[in-house]
Amino acid sequence: MIVKATREGLIGQRTASGWLIDTTTPYVALPSDAALRQRVVVANLANGKSIRAIVLDVGPWNIHDTPYVFGGSRPQAESGTDHFGRKTNGAGIDLGEVVWAALGMADSKDGKVNWEFLP
Repeated sequence: MIVKATREGLIGQRTASGWLIDTTTPYVALPSDAALRQRVVVANLANGKSIRAIVLDVGPWNIHDTPYVFGGSRPQAESGTDHFGRKTNGAGIDLGEVVWAALGMADSKDGKVNWEFLP
């Protein structure tokens, strides 16, 4: 699914899975705790680059957006507010530093990617 992606950063902090964010592990965050530790492939359609990653965090914005993560719905955060009423930036996935760099994402904070679970 093609969605807006944001760079997570937060190096040195812990994710929802308890993992300590480093600069070597290719990881992403999806808004469902049921996706934790699953493998995904993420592609930057602008340049054709892709990378395999593991879901080690929950987000962006929501924590229970199962219709999006597992059902093919659009990310709820695209509505402009999350389930808690906070204003969002519309992102459907957060990318760790390794994934961001491997995809050749621009220096801006966000971009469009396609992602899917690996079998």
